[in-house]
Order: sequence, then structure tokens, then C-alpha cells
Amino acid sequence: MAEPSGDAGSLPTGVTRAGGPKGLDGLDDLVPLLPIALGLLAADDGQYASLKGDLRRWAKDDPIDALVATVLGGGIAFYLAERERNPSCAMPWDGIVYVATCLSVGYDNLFPTTPTGHAIASLVQTFGPALSGMAFDPPAAEARAEAAAAAAVNRAILARLDDIVKLLSEAKE
Repeated sequence: MAEPSGDAGSLPTGVTRAGGPKGLDGLDDLVPLLPIALGLLAADDGQYASLKGDLRRWAKDDPIDALVATVLGGGIAFYLAERERNPSCAMPWDGIVYVATCLSVGYDNLFPTTPTGHAIASLVQTFGPALSGMAFDPPAAEARAEAAAAAAVNRAILARLDDIVKLLSEAKE
């Protein structure tokens, strides 16, 4: 970190008046969300667990639908959060392209500038790659049908093996 120049009004490069690195100034905007986040994590009523389960089911029910909804919904939300303060996010399509790139390599000439935009980007960058990785998985109903068919085949094999054991036992006698 650079040393102060001695001028009382100057700060080392990369440091804000609060003494932290640049880029953390927006954290003050997130402080009101802290009780909500802690409340979700500490709640004993099962709402947070239910929310997580619902999100997992939604993603597995039809992964491509979940991916499309994430890109379109997240992109429009990103646009709405950024449009007034970010000149690079002039149209909804800019937000959609940005969110789509967050699902993989994260390349775009657009970056979030608002706390809400950063939150949306963080969520998409955290969960997006896993969601895009399951895009070509079969929908949950199809996977359940395949599992049921495999279980039926296994039961038939087991029944046949039981018959063979029975016949071998009878042949010994």
C-alpha cells in the first residue's frame, strides 16, 4: 500500500476515507439486509429450508426452463438495477447478455455499478455455472420415469434369480 504524501487530505492509493480498500464503500447499502439474512439462517420455522428445497426442485423440474428464466429474469433485473447509473447498460438486452456471460466465463464489457447489480451478479455467478451444467439433464419427471423403469427391471431380475435359487434347491433334494 502506498504511503500518504503527508498532506492531511490525501490518502494512500487504493484506500478510502473509511480506511478500507476501494470498492467496499457500497457495503453500507447492504447493512439493512443483514438482519434478514441472519433471520433466514437462524429461523426454526423451516421457511429457509423450504425455500432452498423449492429452488432445487424448480431447477431440476426442467433445467432448460430454469436456465432461460435465470438469464431473462436476471438480465432484466440487472438492467433495471443498473440502467440509471451505468451507461453501459442502456437496454434490457445489455443486462441479458451480461447475465448470460455470468453463467460461464463472465466476459462482457459491462460491469455492475450498483449494490443491487453486484448482488444479482454475485448470485448468478455463484449458482449459474451449476445451473448451466445441468441444462441438458433430463427433466425431473423423465428422470423419475427412467428410475422407475430401471427399478422394475431390477425387480424382474431379482425374481428370476429367486426362481433359479428355488429350482436349484429343489434339484438338490
